[in-house]
Amino acid sequence: MFKTFSTVAGVLLFSCGGVQVAQAGTFYNGWNYSIDAFDDGSGGSAYEIKGLAVKETTDSVLFSLTGGAALTGVPADGPTDGNIGWADMMLNFSGDDYNTAADNGDLFGIRFAATNDSGVDQVGLYKVDSAIAVYADNNGYDSLKSYYDAGFGRPNTMGDIATEQAAFDYFGETSSIRSNIGSGTYLGGITFLTDEEAAAAGLDFANFDAVSPETHTFKVDRDLLPSANFLISVFLECINDGIALRSNRTAVNRSAVNRADVPEPSAVGGLALVGLLVFKGLRRR
Repeated sequence: MFKTFSTVAGVLLFSCGGVQVAQAGTFYNGWNYSIDAFDDGSGGSAYEIKGLAVKETTDSVLFSLTGGAALTGVPADGPTDGNIGWADMMLNFSGDDYNTAADNGDLFGIRFAATNDSGVDQVGLYKVDSAIAVYADNNGYDSLKSYYDAGFGRPNTMGDIATEQAAFDYFGETSSIRSNIGSGTYLGGITFLTDEEAAAAGLDFANFDAVSPETHTFKVDRDLLPSANFLISVFLECINDGIALRSNRTAVNRSAVNRADVPEPSAVGGLALVGLLVFKGLRRR
């Protein structure tokens, strides 16, 4: 069976004696970045996701993804619609794990790829009422465990979600990834930026060697989103790769200012993520 998957969240890779070391909460040139492993896309470079970034301005929140897939997806014979596309971008402000947030209707979603298998018709930002799994229609993995069992576990396996266990804790180990919006309330549209406009806004994946054939950058009205901590996740519809980024509106506001004299809050971000996961585990007990 053809499959591919990867996930990333707020991570910078440093070279230390030839070994890549993950650091969470990476701010550079006004953007908060998450850099994924560069070789965990099942199926080859067309299914590799290398980076995710977010920036807040006075009136917008900007998002950018870089990887091998075009907005129209990757042509393939197995899927019912003839392509494997980007799943919807999901934003979780609730503080709960992904499945709990999905069950409670606490996710926001952005359909940015018009030809994907989303349950909503219009490209834009939604308050998600239900999330759906579409891997079966895209010849994909039925769970994260299936993906990892196929041999695609890596350091920075999902960026800010840097380990397999942390990914299982957040998304579930054997449950299907509900990667797309099933139904929801339309909140507003999105505006795409050209590569030149994104560069003028400070976007620079090349700083992390995360250069890909396709980069998709768009913005939404900042007033349509809550002011709270959040975790962004995006998969390919086959769950062949995915990425996640953990941030907050305060951190994003800080990232809009060039503060070269302020140390990067990577250690704090990493400890906060660990604390969140431990707290959620204790609360479940």
